[in-house]
Amino acid sequence: MTTQGVRSHRAGGPRRPAARDRRPADQASRWRTALRVAALVLLGLVALGLVVAAVTAVAPATELLGAGASPIVVVVYGPLLALVGVVACVEAWVLLRVLRWAPATVRRVTTAVAAVTTVATLVLLGAVGAVLTATLANGGSVDVGRALALSGPPAGAGPDERPVYGAGPDGALLHLAVTRPRGATGPAPVLVWVHGGGWTTGSELDRAADLRRFADAGWLAVSVEYTLATPGRPTWDVAAPQVACALSRVAERAAADGGDPRRIVLAGDSAGGQLAVTVGERAASGTQPSACASPLGVPVPRAIATLYPAVDLADTWTNGRGGQRPALTYTGGTPDQVPDRYRAVAGASALAPGGPPVLAIVPARDRLVPPGGTARFVETANGSGVEAVRVTVPFADHAFDVGPDGSLGHQAAFSVLERWATERINIP
Repeated sequence: MTTQGVRSHRAGGPRRPAARDRRPADQASRWRTALRVAALVLLGLVALGLVVAAVTAVAPATELLGAGASPIVVVVYGPLLALVGVVACVEAWVLLRVLRWAPATVRRVTTAVAAVTTVATLVLLGAVGAVLTATLANGGSVDVGRALALSGPPAGAGPDERPVYGAGPDGALLHLAVTRPRGATGPAPVLVWVHGGGWTTGSELDRAADLRRFADAGWLAVSVEYTLATPGRPTWDVAAPQVACALSRVAERAAADGGDPRRIVLAGDSAGGQLAVTVGERAASGTQPSACASPLGVPVPRAIATLYPAVDLADTWTNGRGGQRPALTYTGGTPDQVPDRYRAVAGASALAPGGPPVLAIVPARDRLVPPGGTARFVETANGSGVEAVRVTVPFADHAFDVGPDGSLGHQAAFSVLERWATERINIP
């Protein structure tokens, strides 16, 4: 073959790519591989977080997220976690399809991540769905957008006035926090709120944002200050007469504040729920003493609405986690030492036929105020001729509504409470 023929053959034959021609393709392949591995690692971390949240939801005693976050993983963070889980599930299964030509080990890891993410997400969706179902079944409502955004309180939250209504045994002045109705066309129904805090902490300003929301919905909303118990100074026989006095003062000034003293709902949470129940029911039977004189006496509320009320303090002492110290401070002793005091502050001891109806919204997993005590109170009330309703919020612990204003737990508690209270004040 001639030199020209060899040259012609080489010119017409296949040309091998130079190293510099292959380099961009190799780099692109390596980048794609790196991105897929990074995506898999990220999804693995998300899956781990979702598993921890799901295990905490179904087994809260594990406290995998700590003592503070574990009890609220569903009622505060549940909707957001479930949304993250849904997105992660889609991405995991898409990634598995993209990696179908990858080595078997990579595909097995990706499949495991996708499966674990799916199971954890289904658990969280089920827990959130259970809370939503309980809320809707009891007349409440939930704005999913607010629950995902964990929105804050309404603008301008705070009372319009804080008048003095009395004084404590030590001379300290006691206040009302008055939030007047907006847009009311006539005398507004009145919500009187008694704050919680184990009778030893808390303030009439604790629920300012919630009372503002009630006022925006057409209520005259008033929160009550009362003397707090301290070691060596129990208030089991002081706080209730002060709440009764405050109730009288609210009725006296209701018309000037835009309210209707004939349509009062007495409400409270935890320790405040105990005070609301005993004061409201004893007002109906005429046996509730007051810390002040009033021409109106102690008004009988149209209804009593409570969140996780401590209506069986002896049970809280025996079975509650952390309930012993506030019970001891409030009563001045243990159930064995001062049994009469524990009976006096029990909700069942205040019941009388024809008393105002009672709503008790109870978290299913309340460790501080065990739900069994409230369940027995509701049963006793109905047997005594007092209408009582217990609404159980699944996957929730004590103070499940305390947190971001738009959280699932907060919306569940207050939408049910407001709906029930509105129905009761509209009954002729």
